[in-house]
Amino acid sequence: MPALVVWEPLMAAGDDLYLLSFCRICLYLAEIALVIPITYYVLENNHDPAPFVEAGCLGSVEVFEAWENLAESVCIFTVVGGVVATCIAIAICIVSRRGTPTDTAARRLLVPLCKCNMVPVLLMKVTVLVLVSAIFVGTNRYCTCVQSTGGPDKLAGRLDCPSSREWFYLVRVFVFMLAFDVFVPTLLFFCVLKSRASRLLFRNIRPQREKVAEDQYKWWQRCCQTCCECSSLMTCYMFGGQRITAARYVDIAIALTTFFEDRGALDIVPSDVAAALVCLMTIQTQKQIDCRNELMKEGGGIYAKDKRFLSKLLSAMKLSKGSSRQKQQQHMLDMDIETGTNKHEDTSSESKVIGSNQQNMEEIGERHCMVDCDQRDETESNESSLTRTSTSNNLTPIELSQALAMFTSSKDEIMTQVRFTEKHQDGAMTFRPTVRRKLSPENAFDRQVLSEGARYCRVALAAYSWMMYLWTSRCIGCCELSAVTLCELCMCRPRYCRTRDHVIGDNWCAWKQTSVLKTLGIDEGDFLFANFRNDVNVCPYIILVDRRCRNILIVIRGTLSFEDMISDVTISPDPLDDIGEEFGFDGIGEHCHRGMLEAAKYVYDDMEARKVLRNAFEDHPEFNLRIIGHSLGAGVAAVLGLMMRKQYPLLRCLCFSPPGCVFTPRIAEISKEFAWSYVLHNDIVPRLSYHSLANMRNDVIEMIARIKVPKHQVFAKNMRYRKESKIRNLPSKIIHEKESIPQSTFYDQFSNYLELQKGRENEVLHVRMVCPGKICQLYRTNERFTNVPCSSILNCCEYITASCCGVAKTKKYTVLWTEAEDLSEIRVSSSMMVDHFPYNVARALQAAAESVDVFDIRTDEIDSNIEVKGEKKRS
Repeated sequence: MPALVVWEPLMAAGDDLYLLSFCRICLYLAEIALVIPITYYVLENNHDPAPFVEAGCLGSVEVFEAWENLAESVCIFTVVGGVVATCIAIAICIVSRRGTPTDTAARRLLVPLCKCNMVPVLLMKVTVLVLVSAIFVGTNRYCTCVQSTGGPDKLAGRLDCPSSREWFYLVRVFVFMLAFDVFVPTLLFFCVLKSRASRLLFRNIRPQREKVAEDQYKWWQRCCQTCCECSSLMTCYMFGGQRITAARYVDIAIALTTFFEDRGALDIVPSDVAAALVCLMTIQTQKQIDCRNELMKEGGGIYAKDKRFLSKLLSAMKLSKGSSRQKQQQHMLDMDIETGTNKHEDTSSESKVIGSNQQNMEEIGERHCMVDCDQRDETESNESSLTRTSTSNNLTPIELSQALAMFTSSKDEIMTQVRFTEKHQDGAMTFRPTVRRKLSPENAFDRQVLSEGARYCRVALAAYSWMMYLWTSRCIGCCELSAVTLCELCMCRPRYCRTRDHVIGDNWCAWKQTSVLKTLGIDEGDFLFANFRNDVNVCPYIILVDRRCRNILIVIRGTLSFEDMISDVTISPDPLDDIGEEFGFDGIGEHCHRGMLEAAKYVYDDMEARKVLRNAFEDHPEFNLRIIGHSLGAGVAAVLGLMMRKQYPLLRCLCFSPPGCVFTPRIAEISKEFAWSYVLHNDIVPRLSYHSLANMRNDVIEMIARIKVPKHQVFAKNMRYRKESKIRNLPSKIIHEKESIPQSTFYDQFSNYLELQKGRENEVLHVRMVCPGKICQLYRTNERFTNVPCSSILNCCEYITASCCGVAKTKKYTVLWTEAEDLSEIRVSSSMMVDHFPYNVARALQAAAESVDVFDIRTDEIDSNIEVKGEKKRS
């Protein structure tokens, strides 16, 4: 900031030229290193022109000498010009290191240097490229002419063609490097000329200042459409995009224009945003470390004075200790039962023992399903009593002394109950410790939440069909699906030739249905229905039967296509008044995410029209309903559950990584009665809402004004891991304190921008939307704080290796009940993207469930071979 103006504003600032100029210096030096030996060979080697003249390829010796003199002149001119261009690039590199993103006075020499680099140097490079190419082509043509006319045979031993010499290969490399060096600056130069000519031509016809908002809206629409169309073509429409019309981009363009419109008040380039995000990540990490260190001080630090916090912490610690005692008692009881069983085995025959054990295992499995999958009011009341913590600020002296003593004797246990939540107060970002209850394996309700989460997250993963199956099947998924297709062809019964009214929108190879069956390991009889059609506000969904836990499953796919992305961005809140009246809940004055509401209506209407859910419950009347989804599918599942709850009072919604803008707070509180949400660590999607995005946008713009070093230093200081003590001191080296931001043109622009946005956002910010349901969050334990933003690349590589090769380390997780307010702000982290990936969510839930022995993933599978007593088999 501001954008570098070389006749016209560019998409780069002056301090962005440091890396580019350094690369150009290396390129110029390589060119000079190639030209010097070429010049030496041209000057030292006297080629014989006779073969060319005698073969009739040259008119006279004078023509040959003219070409040779031209080659020598071009070589010398190239060396001198390369030295001059290198000096200019060095000057640009030095000047671009000065100042800060907002202090551009120290870089005022960049404009004349860039103009000199863009016109004289570029003109010189183009001239050299043309001359060298002409000499190169001419030399090759004459040598080919001599060889084709039999010159070597007639003039034996006298032909000394330059193109046959080894040093001539250097000329080929030099021509290629020079062409690359000329192409990009030439393209940039013509773009600048086009922009300047357009502005000068139309500035009197169309007043720019009067139509800034309209132009920005059209620009956003054109950018979104171009990006989507190009991406669709590059991916061969694998991720959709062929059905999106221009009208579909209207809502996106309006939302982006409203969110980013500055009426020319801000002057920001993409590198400014990248540097600000790095600084914001460092600031958030520092504040978390400071908050944790303050809490771990002797006596609790400043938080020991917060009696409300102490009351909650004391209650949580008592619950934790009570669970530990209960676990010990249960362990002793299991030991007694095992001892009694051993005694009974000694007095029984072998055949009776085997029969008895089989019967006991069947009874245990049936009780496990009844407790973990079909619990009702008893577990709900148990959960509510255990999660109720004291909110009173009045502690007795004994309780106060107990709470203060915990900071000395139970620091490790305290950290398992406390998380650090980001808040914005008066425009300032702060972190405070928050007490949240840890899910206990001794609590039947918590066991049910973990069990169903680990069990059905695999089902949500399977909804992504063959793409996710190829990702998770360790490089052999394509072979497996192809083998199934070939086997069916050999048996003359391919799926696409059968009558399949219960599968809509599958491809000819039926890979979508096949991948779901193979992922879950179920028979085709348990695959009741699937509609894989996809469009804007139209989500694919599947209906399955889980015979072991006696559930009918509605599985809604998350974001996978460009159509789904448009549904995601359709974030405008829709009122629920009419929907509440139609489906029997109080929706007066409440709102919901528009795209998810439209998708839920589509799924509901489609199921009602085809009567698939009604037929499923006619075949399985004693079964319950589970609605499952990940990402966009999780939000649609929560809305669909709200619509169907009156018809199916015992339904349960399992929302994996739901968006943070599904319901308004009151409806979200109601959804806790039937919906559970699962969030993995720093996942960004459950934190996304208009409020959080607006706060992050303002933080990023303010962070640009606070940077006090060149941007290359910001990136350099955050490209290597640092200890926590050094991370705490890092922000003071790269940014100003909030109270001491220096006055600058950009800071005045930022103030004007905030005033502009306040008027626009008053219409939107009064509708606050949050995550649905009861939220349990999985935290990676013993994860160190990091300041390296590019470590997300390493995380991606790690997860790719895990899914393809199965060599990833199993991480440990702590699962806590959390609230929607804890996810109200975006936390910039290196893992905020990979934590949303469904495969990683499934692995984390399975690891968390196995760590507390909730179930064994190797045996607890959706198995259609288990007969359920009293069930009418589906034909």
